[in-house]
Amino acid sequence: MRIPKKSRYLDAVRRIESEEVSFQEDEIEISVAGRILNRPLPMVRPYELPAKDYVELNRKCGNDMICLNNVWELGRKNVIDSEGRKHYVDGTMKTPADLNQITYPDLGCIRKSIENMLEAIEGTGFGLKYIANQTPFIVTTAVGYQDYYMCLITNPGFIHEFQKRINGFCLAELELALTYPIDVVQVSAIFFDKNGPVMSRAMIEEFEYPSLRERIKKIKDKGLPVSIHADGNFSSFIPDFIEMGVDVLNPIEPCDGKQDIYKIKEAYGDKISLHGNIDMSGVLAHGTPQQVETDVIEHIERLAVGGGYVCASSHNITEAVPLENFYTMRDAVLNYRFKTAPTG
Repeated sequence: MRIPKKSRYLDAVRRIESEEVSFQEDEIEISVAGRILNRPLPMVRPYELPAKDYVELNRKCGNDMICLNNVWELGRKNVIDSEGRKHYVDGTMKTPADLNQITYPDLGCIRKSIENMLEAIEGTGFGLKYIANQTPFIVTTAVGYQDYYMCLITNPGFIHEFQKRINGFCLAELELALTYPIDVVQVSAIFFDKNGPVMSRAMIEEFEYPSLRERIKKIKDKGLPVSIHADGNFSSFIPDFIEMGVDVLNPIEPCDGKQDIYKIKEAYGDKISLHGNIDMSGVLAHGTPQQVETDVIEHIERLAVGGGYVCASSHNITEAVPLENFYTMRDAVLNYRFKTAPTG
């Protein structure tokens, strides 16, 4: 297993072509993580594991970065399945009166989690990617997806007030994280499905972009790169993300052929880096190891030219992916040597 090296990831972010390609799988479903570590784990999100276990998991996954996320699960209705796994099913905060139920996370606990992780990765070669809480996402999941989208039309004032009450904490959390030596911050955009945006451009400008722009500006003012996680087909919004200052797109789902990473590279590869795209619902879940290896190598050879590509899946690694296929993807990247163009 190769030693973690954050410069591989950061070189890709800066679109510096290098011989070794970065691998970065941001999240592994916990039951899969237990199989990788060969021991039972508590049914939590991986970044809620003890720091020592989480670092070991990331090392065995072949990652160059550690992702840390202090998720605020405000108002979420979750169910626990027969194997102890937690699943989100709806939000519980449906009316303005429910806003009185808001209680804010302890920033002291978040400070401790950052400090613990920085201590755990000291001297390992890992970099730290901090995933900040996002105002629209917290509100969406607290209300519930269907009711949230209905409220955008029938009760926009409720959503604005809810976002206002949440945004102050989210900014405080981000500002706290930015006082530490983290290497990159990841923001998110949750308004896409496989066909494109799920709301109008006017609604995106009103409810999604203000807080997104505010966060990106704070991060860029600190001189740090920004990764954006957006599920679904966001191709037509890439110019917006570039204008905001985003450095990396993740995870770039193929979306049943509707989103072509090679066309994105051709159109925007000199302006933004790409992270992901090995198809979760295709080759990773259903292909043979040889097919996975072939697909990974094609991605590297077509996307790493000129720098700007980090290899990973098109979402997160779940039980749908055979462990052999995950290892094949990882090892294909770790063993590959890109023939960089001669200089001089």
